[in-house]
Amino acid sequence: MRLYYLIGGLLRPMRLAYFYVYNVIFQTPRARVLIWNENDEVLLVRNWAGQSYWALPGGGVKRKERPIGAAKRELYEELGLKLPLQEFVYVATLQDQYTAWIYTVTILKDDVSLTPHNPWEITDLQWFSPKKLPADLSPLVPHALMNLSKSD
Repeated sequence: MRLYYLIGGLLRPMRLAYFYVYNVIFQTPRARVLIWNENDEVLLVRNWAGQSYWALPGGGVKRKERPIGAAKRELYEELGLKLPLQEFVYVATLQDQYTAWIYTVTILKDDVSLTPHNPWEITDLQWFSPKKLPADLSPLVPHALMNLSKSD
């Protein structure tokens, strides 16, 4: 077992409580990204501090940061992907527990390693067919996919 998984497991309840309180008080908006590959698969991640859901990569939008800039920054922080802003296509702004700007990008499957780039944040990542999504899915993912199909 890797040390950061152990630490993450121990700190998880405190971090979940912190994120919940922080989001309720400050209503921190998020930027999330639907990443597609040449096989029409979507990349989903699990965050060690999250609720073990498969989710879209992305994270909080910092103060004075544009959502598209946050999406670009988060993909680098979480996955090691450096993509130009022109690659990001706006899909929708969704309201769930927080405001989430959804973008989409297309990359080659081999452009991202399935070994977490930042294991302190992402514990697992995997490509999925939209027709065979995992059961333990963040509620935001189906909403983002539904909005993507509406924008096509």
